[in-house]
Amino acid sequence: FAVLAAASMLFGNIGALVQTDVKRLMGYSSIAQAGNIAVGVAAVVAGSTVGPSGVLFFLGTYAAANIGAFLAVHAVSGRLGSDDIAGYAGLFKRAPMTAVVLSLCLVSLTGLPPTAGFIAKVYIFNGAVQSGEWWLIALVAVAVVNTAISAFYYLRWVRTMILDDPADDAPIATPGGAQAVLLIASTCVLFFGLWPAPLIAAAQRAAAALIA
Repeated sequence: FAVLAAASMLFGNIGALVQTDVKRLMGYSSIAQAGNIAVGVAAVVAGSTVGPSGVLFFLGTYAAANIGAFLAVHAVSGRLGSDDIAGYAGLFKRAPMTAVVLSLCLVSLTGLPPTAGFIAKVYIFNGAVQSGEWWLIALVAVAVVNTAISAFYYLRWVRTMILDDPADDAPIATPGGAQAVLLIASTCVLFFGLWPAPLIAAAQRAAAALIA
């Protein structure tokens, strides 16, 4: 599991790093995120008591961020007629709410505060370190380096949306149903980043039930 985790993170992040197509970028980043999950699974195998709940907590926060990001991409790319990152230039001016939600989800996928993704990575990496196994500690070091790599392509995308000038000033409308889901996803990402206790408790109860 440790080898699988390291290979997934490296392959996914290096693949995402060179992408200009947002859907391909998200696809490769999902491979990298699977590597983060595998860190927690490796900790479980090593006997970490934090590992099981860490994996479940990570899955919950990842689901919220991924749903928000993919839905935003679907809503925007369909109207742009392109999946190229350059087409997202100035999205903050054309679709402010969608741009903010997408940016928040990307920051969470990176694992930066104050989002739930930050708490999830700290939680799952802490479970691996607490095992005391040197190879798991080395794996966490690999994961931290990969987090820095992911920050480059996630935040480059955020920068494009906020700072670059749009090629077209026409507003991009997002359907009401999609807006509702985007708001729920972004609320979860921010709420559990600022107050993770309820989700951590739920993850611990679920882990206890699975172990029992």
